[in-house]
Amino acid sequence: MKRLNRSALLVFASASLLGCSTSEGAREPGSGARAFLGEFAVSLLKSAERAESFRVQRELGAQPKNEESIAGLRLLARGPELDSAQRELLKRLLFDDGSYELEMAKGCEPMPGVLLRVWRGESYLDLALCFECKMWGIGVVSERQVFPEHWDWEDFDPVNAPLVALVKELFPADAVIQGLR
Repeated sequence: MKRLNRSALLVFASASLLGCSTSEGAREPGSGARAFLGEFAVSLLKSAERAESFRVQRELGAQPKNEESIAGLRLLARGPELDSAQRELLKRLLFDDGSYELEMAKGCEPMPGVLLRVWRGESYLDLALCFECKMWGIGVVSERQVFPEHWDWEDFDPVNAPLVALVKELFPADAVIQGLR
């Protein structure tokens, strides 16, 4: 019951923040969002079947060979799959041009702490979240994908609050995540 209420509140708060009153606003991305995401990601997000969550850490330099990794990032913990309300929220945030600060350039090198893997069939995309820089990166899948090559990064400052709320819900026992603002 508590989880359902949190998810419902999260979707409502995000819709209010973004000025959306129905799911109609999430059907097509804005032009800026489409340019950032690319057609593969837009198509996949429109019909995503599931999404996984992971706590990750970027290692500067070579990845230690004896540690488990995902998308070139050190895997710290596996989180739960996102429920349908959480997936819809993520799609709304990603599709809304107001979620991005497209003209801002930061002197911050992303060090993601959360990775969301969104699936449709056998296809997936990775969304890395860096809360220090307030940047998200889209990783397009390929066999040779190594962080950060093949990643596109953009600022998510306008939607930091709903993203923080989402990851706090996904990782309730993680002290670092619970300390995010």
